[in-house]
Parts: sequence; structure tokens; C-alpha cells
Amino acid sequence: MKYLFLLSKEDLKLAKEEVLSLFNTRKHKLVDNLLFLDLKDTQKAERLAYTRKVYKYLFETNKKDLTKKIKDFDWQSIYKKDFAIKTYQLEAGEGGREGINERTLAGYIWRKLKNPKVDLTKSKTQIEFFFIGNKVYATKLIKELKQDFEKRKAHKRPKLHPTALNPKLARALINLAGAEKEIMDPFCGSGGILLEAALIGIKPIGYDLYKEMIKRSKTNLDYYKVKKYKLINQDALKIKNKYNYIITDVPYGLNTSIWIKKGKKNQKISLKQSNQKQRIKNLEEFYLTFLKNLKKILKIRAVIIFPNYVNYKRLIKKANLKLEKEFSQYIHRSLTRKIVVLS
Repeated sequence: MKYLFLLSKEDLKLAKEEVLSLFNTRKHKLVDNLLFLDLKDTQKAERLAYTRKVYKYLFETNKKDLTKKIKDFDWQSIYKKDFAIKTYQLEAGEGGREGINERTLAGYIWRKLKNPKVDLTKSKTQIEFFFIGNKVYATKLIKELKQDFEKRKAHKRPKLHPTALNPKLARALINLAGAEKEIMDPFCGSGGILLEAALIGIKPIGYDLYKEMIKRSKTNLDYYKVKKYKLINQDALKIKNKYNYIITDVPYGLNTSIWIKKGKKNQKISLKQSNQKQRIKNLEEFYLTFLKNLKKILKIRAVIIFPNYVNYKRLIKKANLKLEKEFSQYIHRSLTRKIVVLS
């Protein structure tokens, strides 16, 4: 069956790949911010972060033939209790919806139904027409994804971490991995990725070198009534257990301390005390050690965030990992996040 996903335009590339990864498919069509997929069902769509609505595809036509197509379509086959229609123009171009009257279109559908009723606020059959250039796509709304990411932003949790990811992005990372059943975050911090995994029924496992971070994660997970999780106070560079899906935002903030090898010993380095050139060198040494260990413990796929100022591609290659996809997310003048999917 063909479905349409109305993607958020705030990051269209990430939104598209999130859907394709979650449903494990590459066959698709993207028209403006409408993503067309052939799927058995859309049950997993509730997990999506960068999708606004999901529709059942009804038909497509051009503006000139729209009236005839509406009159010929079997509206009774998709009708339930009552209906309403909406029209949208997604892209400027020849055609558009000029001259299209929603009442007139509703009238054509009304005459094709037995015992028709209209409900403009909470209709059981929400029919929506998308105008893109001279093309018109007719759809039936299945799901409107009203996520409450704003309520879970870092400053609204009991335990704050200043570099915590936006919950919306954290959720998207999990979907980019195509994660099922369980995920592991080796630098879990205050537990933002762990929380988003738990809320979609995936067991989260978090590691952190610092006991304080483990405590913060526990407080936050308990606050949101997460029952199944595992937190381990251990250095990410020394993890030996293998995991199918590993998702993390590696440390790079100025207030971060990292451990790097100096001869035969490990030495704790404060990034705040390093100049820019030395800081990048220390980070790259730290990341390479992490990636080499990741190669040993990763079974299926990892999604990792790096800062743009490190040579992450060279490090990934040195660790013999495969770079499947990458995305950029601008934060401010001195930081762009580089999101990479590895296997």
C-alpha cells in the first residue's frame, strides 16, 4: 500500500533518512516535502521525530482533471462516520490551487457518499489535497504526529546537562540507526538519548566515566517513570560487551575532561585548559581510541555526533568503520554537528 509522509522542512534530508531507516527501505519518491513509500503498514511511524503527518495515498492527477477524478473516485470505500477536506499548496509553480474552492470539492465528495456528514473539527475521514506545481495528490490522513519534545528539553528535566541534545534530535538518531529492542550510549551524560529510546519501547543502556553523570541519568529516567534501563559507571574506551545499536554524542565541550594515552599511562586532560590546536589534537586522539573500540563491540549500526572541527572522516577510516551516511546541523558560528551513521 502506498503512503505519504509530510516531512518537517527544518531538516529535510534528516527527516527523509529518518523515515527510510526506520522502515528499512530505499525505494521512495520525494516531491517537495512529501515522501512516498510502499509499505505493509505504518505502525512504527509514531516513533518519528521529523515527520508531521502520515497519509494513505488515494490518487494523483493534474489540476485540470481534478474535478473528474474526484467524481470518479470511490469515496465510500474510505469513508467513516463523517468527513472534512483541506487543500494545501506546497510549492509555487504553474497551476497551484488558485480557483479551487474547498466547499465545491466537498460537494462532489458529499454526493458520492451514503448518509454523508461533515465535521470540520474532529472528522473521522480527513481528506487532504496537496498542490505541487500542476500536480494534485489526494490523501486520507492516518496519523498526525504531535510529539511532546518541548516538555523534555534539558532545562525541564530534574537534572540538567548544558550540552544535552534536543530530544527531537535524540529521537531521530535512534531512528536513523533503525534500532530495535535495545540501544547503548557509551557517553550517556544526563540520559537524553536513553530517555527517548525508553519512551518508544527500546531498552536503554548507558555508560559514563563519571558517577555524577550516572546519578543524573538515573534521576531523569526515574522522573519519567522509565522502568527498564541499565546504567554502568565505566570508561567508554574500555567497554567489552557487544551491542547491535550504539548511539552517542561524543564529548567535546570546553568543560569536558578526557583521558588520553601518554606513553604507557593514561592522562586526564581538561579541554578548557588547552589551546584550540592542542584541544583538537587531544580530541582526535581520544576519538580514534573510541572508534577502534567501537569497531570491536558494534554488531549492526552506530550513529555518532562529532564536532565539525575534527577530521572525523579520517578517524573513521583509520578505525576501519564504514561511513554509510552523514548529516550536518548548524548550532552556532563555532560549532556544526556532524551526524554520521557507521557500520
